[in-house]
Amino acid sequence: MSELRPFRALRYSRDPGPRIAPPYDVISAEERAALAVELENIVHLTLPPGSEGERDYSAAAQTFARWQQQGVLVRDPEPLLYVLEERIPDGRIRRGFLGLLRLADYEERVVLPHERTMSGPKHDRLLLTRAVAANLEPLLFLYDDREATLAPLLRPSAHGPTLMECRGPDGSQLALHAGPAGDGVAQVRSLLADRPVIIADGHHRYETMLGYRDECRRSGRDAARDDAHEFVLAYFVNAFDPGSRIDAIHRVLAGEVTDAGTALEGAGFRLEERSETTAEPLLELLAQRRKGAHAWVLVRRTGPCLLASRPRGVELDVEVLHAEVLPAIGGALSFDARAGRVIERVRSSDVALGILMNPLDPDELFSVVQAGRVLPQKSTFFSPKVPSGLVIRDLGKD
Repeated sequence: MSELRPFRALRYSRDPGPRIAPPYDVISAEERAALAVELENIVHLTLPPGSEGERDYSAAAQTFARWQQQGVLVRDPEPLLYVLEERIPDGRIRRGFLGLLRLADYEERVVLPHERTMSGPKHDRLLLTRAVAANLEPLLFLYDDREATLAPLLRPSAHGPTLMECRGPDGSQLALHAGPAGDGVAQVRSLLADRPVIIADGHHRYETMLGYRDECRRSGRDAARDDAHEFVLAYFVNAFDPGSRIDAIHRVLAGEVTDAGTALEGAGFRLEERSETTAEPLLELLAQRRKGAHAWVLVRRTGPCLLASRPRGVELDVEVLHAEVLPAIGGALSFDARAGRVIERVRSSDVALGILMNPLDPDELFSVVQAGRVLPQKSTFFSPKVPSGLVIRDLGKD
């Protein structure tokens, strides 16, 4: 099903620590300004000045070309798969591998989305891709390897030379290694060929590359099956590895909202007032209800938090919330992955209502996606985010 190949990465010739950044879509304006103080930081390429759809994309292209000419970015001498080891501050170790994945339309059921996308970010990324002709950031893909078949290939003892070590934007210790070669590549390809992969982070960028591929095909630019525009830069992680984690993204409602309790009782939910006021015990309360019930915690400006629950059906919590509850409550919806910050925002009257949620587990995610269902936007938060700038893929020189 999925088709993988090694590639020759462009990498920073000096310490990448100050030069890498989080993915473009989680960087605030203030964070972008702080990162851009380093004149060789990847944000000068991933987030050129300007607003979405109107950025200075030509400046990014000129900077990208100049960095290669000046040796800021240097291409590896041979095609590789790359193993990335992330030692995360919470004690987890996540290991995955970077390579090129053949693009496939969703209808082929080879690459599977799990969230809906919006047109604005895709247009922005397409303009950038046209300008720089490169994949500046790897997309995160999950594969199903419950038996940990590939784990021995990703352990330090199996790695090739250490190519880079640095601290990531979130404090993780990062080590990039030359990955499996020869029979090892064949083993990785064989496992992926038997199963689809799920887009974890990067839906907009994946669909951007589908559009870019189709543009190249229509233009008559090359026509071979292995042309550069037929592949995308990908980071593959085993969804069932202990180092991999899916966190919840909580819901925040601003503006005019109706009484949430009434809406929930109308949808068959039981409401229970709770004395807990901080994030940790409220999230633990939700975790206890996870298996048998749809459950959320409602954080209100006044009064105690409410635990809403009803017996679990076949839908996921996020599907029920968006289909049955949010339309009845109203308000302007936004998202926040930090439960503590949601509580603070509600208590300070910055927003009207916070809804704390349980995260999905890998089994739920694979079951839903393989059934062909697409979840509401911001249904998952994969931790940690894959840093941008560790490897870059030039579409002109694979």
